[in-house]
Amino acid sequence: MEELIQLSSQLHLVFIILLVVLIALNLYLLKSDKTFLKLSKRLELIAPQYYIVLSAIFFTGIIVMAVRQFTFSLSVWVMIVVWIGIVAFGIRGHKMYKRLERTEASQSAYKRYAIKKYSLDLLALVLTSALFYTVH
Repeated sequence: MEELIQLSSQLHLVFIILLVVLIALNLYLLKSDKTFLKLSKRLELIAPQYYIVLSAIFFTGIIVMAVRQFTFSLSVWVMIVVWIGIVAFGIRGHKMYKRLERTEASQSAYKRYAIKKYSLDLLALVLTSALFYTVH
């Protein structure tokens, strides 16, 4: 049973690391691309992988919780809140992207929002992972 808990936790961590890599890639693209058309095409290619990894984190988290008989601790609640926050702000960003106008002001406003969102996602993931893996 302990092996299953350890394997599930390691798989959960692998998906978290993969999400950190995708966030770093998004931040790199947001800060490096000059034209918004190139940027939008690249972001549209990365977005499905980003949300697939988020769903994998959710799924592996449920597996870890089931193995641990759904015991809730502070770190579990923090992880749930962070995951919901990442998904909620991702939905908001996607809606903003879909309503984007072809003006420079609208595009730069989206870019600023996306940089803030991914930076906060990265910070929240690192802090939450540090909290969880130092406590356990």
